[in-house]
Amino acid sequence: MAEAPADTEDNREKTVLVVGATGNQGGVIIDHLLAAERKFTVCGLTRTPDREAAQALADRGVDVRRGDLNDKATLRPAIDGVDAVVIVTNIWTAGFEESVRQGKNIADVTVEGGVRHIVFSGAGYHDQDLGITAFEPAGEVEQYIRSLDVPATFLRPVWFMHNLEPAFEDILNGTLALPIKEGVTLQMIDVDDVGRATARVLTDPNEFADEGFDLAGDEHTLSEMARILSEVTGTDVQPFSVPIEDAREEMGDAMAELFQWFNDEGYSVDIESTERRFGFEFTSFREHLENNNWADKQQPSRIPGLVKAMMQG
Repeated sequence: MAEAPADTEDNREKTVLVVGATGNQGGVIIDHLLAAERKFTVCGLTRTPDREAAQALADRGVDVRRGDLNDKATLRPAIDGVDAVVIVTNIWTAGFEESVRQGKNIADVTVEGGVRHIVFSGAGYHDQDLGITAFEPAGEVEQYIRSLDVPATFLRPVWFMHNLEPAFEDILNGTLALPIKEGVTLQMIDVDDVGRATARVLTDPNEFADEGFDLAGDEHTLSEMARILSEVTGTDVQPFSVPIEDAREEMGDAMAELFQWFNDEGYSVDIESTERRFGFEFTSFREHLENNNWADKQQPSRIPGLVKAMMQG
């Protein structure tokens, strides 16, 4: 891997291109870059800059740039003048093989364009050879980026708290149903904290160059999650542990395999150590619910690709 160049212009305004700008992670990353104490010129990559979501970003001062991750020729103009690129791919919407191809394409163009830093966001533990199908695409992209001549930082968020959003009606009707065995602790993270961590990395890239970080903000059993949901919403929410075979039929093999791993091994990220390294406290599950209006929930806010896959089966 390349060594991060000495930055003799630490105070200059840097230009950051965020891949997947209109998606969930891309959106919160842009939020934190725009709000950062350090000034960034924020660019957003999308295939559809004319759509409402992209126009809303442009109205906030984001330089919206057209680019298709499957077509390098469209990516090269988007890299022009960029200091850093944030790569976010989605295996659940793009597909496993295509997400790898897309990640490699943007990484190649980034290096060709002389970009000084890559931040890649994948999945918790994706760098470990665990034989989990859902982790393998991000792991392959990280390995590829590490083989290139560019400083890079790798963020590996665990299970997103926002994955409960589409199930809010069932939850408010009294049931929290997940393929998690009773007594198993599930580590979680608020997607907003991934945005905050990304902004922290880009504010001081030399501090984080060529390192990888598993990111988690809280951990609870299914019963504990149901209790906290009950307290925040005022509804009596009961936990229901969905059998893995039922989950397999509803969600497919890859998702069932992932939840089986949660039950058998699962994440064990040192949350306190990670908070010290990034310099802020990660969001607790209760705080996430309060911040996302679960006390007065009416409709889903952010719907991650993982949940879309769960719902589609």
